Amino acid sequence: MEIMKPEIISRQTIKPSSPTPDSKKNYKFSVLDQLTPDRLYGGVILFYQNKEGDNSVDVAHISSVLKKSLSETLTHYYPLAGRIKDGVTVECNDEGAYFSEARVDCHLEGFLKHPEARDDVDLIVPGEIQSNSSDMGNYSDHLFQLWRNCDWAALGALKAMATQSGVENPTRVEVVAALIYRCAVDASKVSSGSLKPSVLRQIMNLRKKIVPPLPEKSFGNILWTYGIHTTPRHEFHASVGQLKAGLAHFCDTYGKNFTGQELIRLMFKEEAKSAHSNDNHHVNMYRCTSWCRSSLYQTDFGWGKPIWLSPTGVGSKNIICLTDTREGDGIEAFVTLEEQEMAVFERDEELLPFSSLN
Repeated sequence: MEIMKPEIISRQTIKPSSPTPDSKKNYKFSVLDQLTPDRLYGGVILFYQNKEGDNSVDVAHISSVLKKSLSETLTHYYPLAGRIKDGVTVECNDEGAYFSEARVDCHLEGFLKHPEARDDVDLIVPGEIQSNSSDMGNYSDHLFQLWRNCDWAALGALKAMATQSGVENPTRVEVVAALIYRCAVDASKVSSGSLKPSVLRQIMNLRKKIVPPLPEKSFGNILWTYGIHTTPRHEFHASVGQLKAGLAHFCDTYGKNFTGQELIRLMFKEEAKSAHSNDNHHVNMYRCTSWCRSSLYQTDFGWGKPIWLSPTGVGSKNIICLTDTREGDGIEAFVTLEEQEMAVFERDEELLPFSSLN
């Protein structure tokens, strides 16, 4: 189903509103930056609705606001306006960030009501920011695969299941990630005819996990992963428990030693384990990231808060991205799987009672 036909109107480079001082011309990548794989980078689409309810939107004004906002932001986040000079340095030369504008021939409301059409849409320009206007005066900043919505009642039921099986204080992210991982592994088993060894790598924000904690707005790839391995019985509560234990182990082992050579040694050891799993073609690697409580729904450029958001730029299979619902009472899950596995996953009888196709 063809819903959106983006037409690029313009492309340009937006430079910082103020020049970067000479003392900040070279930005060195941290160890975490260097160890973060390029394939893990992704973006987000923010969908905004025309508050006027008609076609009286001043597109030129909105574009001007976005450009001005980006220019002023680049002054504070100056490495984003620079260029990578070598493998470990960004030359902060104020060359600027790419900005493109596109016209989208559709109604935003109609698009959001047809999730099956989203796979046909690609508004993503790698490394660029793109602004899109639609016929009804609604705007988005970018787009996707399969979305599942889990509301507060379903979350409560999942947490109760884990608690009854002996898991103490399971979080909503832990139970949803464990359920999706379990169902994805089952889908792989049905599709291939055998249960392959599988690993789930949960991505975490390190800012509050280390001692002492870092400011929430600290710049860079301040994240890491911890993992769980599939057991032969592959039970839901076991996966929840492994996620919780994995986080606790990481905080005790890494969070309290987040300085010096010991940190580097430990992290390279962990990275070697992950690389070994990736190189083993008999192991299915899944990655989960949570944007819950990230305040993305509070992003207001002057015309209100977004009515929906979506991750974009996900170029790998077996990715799970969790986001809050707009109301904050549920979780939406974006999942990428191979086509045959997705067909099985969508019909999983364990998944269906706790989710709905969004």
